[in-house]
Amino acid sequence: MQALNTVMPTAPSSSSSSSTPNAEAVATVAALGSSQAMSSTPSLPSSAEPLSEAQSGYLWEFWKQMTAMFPGKWERENGAAPFKKDGSLTIAAGTWFQVLKGRSRAQHARGMACCLNEGREWPPNPPRFLTMCLDIPVMAAVEREMAPGRPQSGFTVLVRSLLDLHVYASADHGSQQRRMLEEAYTRAVQHVVDGKPLPQQVLAIEQEKHGVRPVRDRESARAAMERAAAELNFDGD
Repeated sequence: MQALNTVMPTAPSSSSSSSTPNAEAVATVAALGSSQAMSSTPSLPSSAEPLSEAQSGYLWEFWKQMTAMFPGKWERENGAAPFKKDGSLTIAAGTWFQVLKGRSRAQHARGMACCLNEGREWPPNPPRFLTMCLDIPVMAAVEREMAPGRPQSGFTVLVRSLLDLHVYASADHGSQQRRMLEEAYTRAVQHVVDGKPLPQQVLAIEQEKHGVRPVRDRESARAAMERAAAELNFDGD
């Protein structure tokens, strides 16, 4: 399947998905919009502009895959076809084009595999599918990985680097922490959408256990105690 690496028509930004907007979706939409606004690649003036044969074929193939994966539900939310009778894009297809544009085969495959692995009953909305393609974890997963001693993905490491950890840890209310995390998450999503690299993942670090540690070298310990006793003029009797 060929990726949409060429210039695509500008399409309306509304989506036909019935999913309630959440922090992840808002962050992804903002990042995608910002990325396109800063791009030096010119956009075609209207979604009614004809697409190339490869672009049309890619979109049809995507529509068929989603229809097969979510029988009935995909069609109800996005329509039976991505094109109107006059050959122009539907509103739903125009929105999906903004997400599919420029995705590689590997990214597309990752997004489709994620749909299967999550066992979804309903199709993802465009922002969620984009995070699937880019391997961006949901915020709940980032929160879990930020717990002490947990392994952290490169994305979570990036989110942590964008937080003032002292202020975050000392926040009086959970709502304050949530707001700070959402802001850092949004910036991290923008980082990934812009094609910038992620830091290395961090493996789980065992928390230091406080308490009495066992003596591993008794001879060295005894010699140290004798030196201390001599320095203190303590005869031990």
